[in-house]
Amino acid sequence: MPVRLPHARSRLPLVVLAAGIASAAGRIPPGPAAAFVPPAPAVQAATRATLVPGGTVDLPAPTPSAHASSIAVRPDGSALVAWFAGTREGARDVHIHMAELRGGAVVADWPALDRAQLQALTHRVVRKLGNPVVWCAPDGQLHLFVVSVGIGGWSGSAVTHLRSPDGGRTWGDARRLVLSPLLNLGTLVRAQPVAMADGSIGLPAYHEFIHKRGLWVQLSPDGHVLRTAAMQGGPRSLQPAVAPLDGTRAVAMLRRGSDGRAAGPGATPPAVLRTVSADGGAHWTAPEATDVPNPDAGVALLRLPDGSLLLACNPLARGRHVLSLMRSTDDGLTWVNESVVEEGSPGDEFSYPCLALAPDGSAILSYTLRRERIRVRTFRIAEATP
Repeated sequence: MPVRLPHARSRLPLVVLAAGIASAAGRIPPGPAAAFVPPAPAVQAATRATLVPGGTVDLPAPTPSAHASSIAVRPDGSALVAWFAGTREGARDVHIHMAELRGGAVVADWPALDRAQLQALTHRVVRKLGNPVVWCAPDGQLHLFVVSVGIGGWSGSAVTHLRSPDGGRTWGDARRLVLSPLLNLGTLVRAQPVAMADGSIGLPAYHEFIHKRGLWVQLSPDGHVLRTAAMQGGPRSLQPAVAPLDGTRAVAMLRRGSDGRAAGPGATPPAVLRTVSADGGAHWTAPEATDVPNPDAGVALLRLPDGSLLLACNPLARGRHVLSLMRSTDDGLTWVNESVVEEGSPGDEFSYPCLALAPDGSAILSYTLRRERIRVRTFRIAEATP
């Protein structure tokens, strides 16, 4: 029996509605432009400050697999690190694990959030958990953004915002962020939030459903979406990491995603992408390739006290067996190698870095170590000499 299709007229309203929703996605609501909390004025010196490796600590490994760490630095200088832990990525036993570091040592670790807890808080089905982003706001409030999937794979994911009254032991005020017009699916987070001058939160996010592209989200402290701005489309750009340059300007470095096909002869190697905003995140330039190779792997970005930018990445065309810190003194246009953090053989993995600035000006780096555990390193910024 032939299949009868619905009459075209009956589908027209749905097509028009879908087109209207899609065209509205990423628009900034009317209102005054947002402003970043400007970083401290750069320390002027005759020579550029250098990074000196400090301590290294491997975080507890309560499960066979660990990935996607995030760092929250508290006003007293202690740090909280969150990551997802389980038998493997996407497994039903994956939970968000956290550790507290003081004086370069782990003083506590605990399972912070699992599927059942998130289901109870959101009243939604949660099949698996992913990328956690933990952040301490200037007022000391601890925030957690976590990716969850109710149906399908990561392209069916959504982001939930939670706050903790007790340093990450328990979570409340869970709010699912509505960031996509397509059933609110296909939205994820990976990089650290940014403080805004009005007390709101700037959250880098990205879409992975149909198209891969960055998204800038401005939230109220209690998790209400104030505005969103879609970063311009590029060659499969995702996972933006944002660093403010002053009150209005910011730069974002993005992972260059793969389309799953092998590059042909003479193809340009994939590279880390760069985009900038000159109006508090309301608009972003089209992503452009930098001189840093990228094997479809996450990056982290941080502005240092001397005004330079620090980029943690896998500077390879293929593989994640080298993790390096790169440095830029021209707002991310060009980069030089600062330090090789880890180097192994093809097949090794040192990936998904996160960078945070400690109150004393040192840089804290966390990353995945062979998908087995999370490693944390500190880098002291040496005083520049005349």
